[in-house]
Amino acid sequence: MKKLLVIILILPCFAFAQKPNADSIKYVNFVKYYSKKIADQPNDADAWYKRGDAKFNLDDFNGAIADLDQAIKLNTKNEDAYLQRGRSKSGLKDYQGAIDDYTKYLAINPKSSAAYYDRGLAKRYLEDFKGAVDDYTKAIAIDPTDADFFNDRGISKKHLEDYKGAIEDYTKSIALKPTFESPYYNRGLAKKALKDYKSAIEDFTKAIELVANNGDAYYSRGDCKRYMEDYAGAVEDYTKDIAISNDIDAYNARGLSKFHLNDNAGAIADFDKAIAIDGKYANAYYNRGLADEASNNFTDFVDDCTKYIALEPKDPDGYFKRGNAKFDLEDYKNALEDYTTTIALDPKYVDAFYNRGLSKRNLEDYKGAIEDYTQAIALDAQNADAYNNRGIAKNLSNDLTGACADFKKALELGNKDASDNIAKFCK
Repeated sequence: MKKLLVIILILPCFAFAQKPNADSIKYVNFVKYYSKKIADQPNDADAWYKRGDAKFNLDDFNGAIADLDQAIKLNTKNEDAYLQRGRSKSGLKDYQGAIDDYTKYLAINPKSSAAYYDRGLAKRYLEDFKGAVDDYTKAIAIDPTDADFFNDRGISKKHLEDYKGAIEDYTKSIALKPTFESPYYNRGLAKKALKDYKSAIEDFTKAIELVANNGDAYYSRGDCKRYMEDYAGAVEDYTKDIAISNDIDAYNARGLSKFHLNDNAGAIADFDKAIAIDGKYANAYYNRGLADEASNNFTDFVDDCTKYIALEPKDPDGYFKRGNAKFDLEDYKNALEDYTTTIALDPKYVDAFYNRGLSKRNLEDYKGAIEDYTQAIALDAQNADAYNNRGIAKNLSNDLTGACADFKKALELGNKDASDNIAKFCK
């Protein structure tokens, strides 16, 4: 089960991004000027359009839409009014409304790469990634020199799990604009998804060179280092991300890296910070439980698993881990109950059958233990430990013949304890 993977995409800004102060003053004056003109000539479609366009550039999307509605009412062939109204609707996250306006604009002006691009963005926000790819492709056919078009098509391809196609698009974007940070970062994400961690690290490093305060790139580079078991390097990158953004995921990931470095106290401190930021951050409870277990803090381990289960009640892992903690505390009866819940959620959870068998054996339910070991073997025929422990349960049930057969099979599969059991019980 994935615990950490966090995918964050760099999205390009719409045309309605915040303008510099000089532009703001300019558009405020446009609004004043065209308001007077509309008062004098209320049927002037162009005045309504220009005031709507100015409001759009001031991020007054509702005001822009009202003016652009009037401009279109007075002149249904004003394609620019449809385009700006679509962008205003996108600014209000009315992506379907935006798509409708972009489509109307394109019916009048089918050679606009910008309109296809904007419609592609709206489709992507609606998670219509295939439709987005189609629109970006049309934009590229009209203008193959825009780096944004390739970068954003790559993002949609990545969502479609076409990682190789995404990498090709990011590479084209970089060729067109080598100082464009976004495609380096996004290409790194695609390579990371393909487990090409070394090459992904190179892309994240380049993104950081271009934008030094890119916390996401530090985080993703840290992930790659962690997957390559460079835990110290991962800690450094997560620490940089935390310094930039106080990222809750980075605390969690840094905690895992410290855990792998056997710094359980440091790991727990990081999981504590993640939980302090968000008390419902389930993974931090789960991972803190792992550090508790490694520190032999089994009571805390039970508590953290219980908190994780409350947040993720359908995850069999939480019950399994809590069962292990209870088993370590010799609370076999309640451990058994957790393993049973694990199996109910995942009937193929081999280790849950095996551990439930151990619990039953400790409760002297040898028949039940044999049944669980048998199920573990049915799911994993090479499970030497299950054969050996089934042999012990059979021996305790006075089935010496069956026990010796299991010990011999366990030995064949590489269980070292089986040799002693054969010597002791199978003379």
